[in-house]
Amino acid sequence: MGFGDLVSDAGLTMLNNWVTTRSYIAGFGPSQADVASYKALKGQPDPANYPHAFRWYRHITSYSLEFSSLPGDPSKAYSAYGPEQSEVSINAKDGPKTADDDEEDLFASDDESEDEEAKQKKEANLAAYRKKKEGKEKPAAKSLVTMDVKPWGAWVDAH
Repeated sequence: MGFGDLVSDAGLTMLNNWVTTRSYIAGFGPSQADVASYKALKGQPDPANYPHAFRWYRHITSYSLEFSSLPGDPSKAYSAYGPEQSEVSINAKDGPKTADDDEEDLFASDDESEDEEAKQKKEANLAAYRKKKEGKEKPAAKSLVTMDVKPWGAWVDAH
């Protein structure tokens, strides 16, 4: 599918999401894909709304003198590059379901709400533990250090 209209908010959001984890539109170095996308923008993206697109735009601007010598097919349109399918939906509730929507909490108990009997048993155990702990006094922390001092003998050569 590629990038949509890069002058609209949806297109800029798609570009911003695309370059969140990438330094370049395609590959591991600047190419004609970056040049085509760069030229499709009407100006630099707003850094407050599109921080990753802004970073990418500034980075590609540094290659402006080398645009014609960058690798790739310069005849391709910017819409040929980018995500395979749209990551941005017009209305969030109409968008595709993601794995996060259906995610189960694997570490939660099967029964979310504790029954009264389990709560009472837990409270009784905590009360018994506190009562048992009250009677004990902690001993004072002490350390025993033994220093062994031996004199230098006359037989030690100290030069």
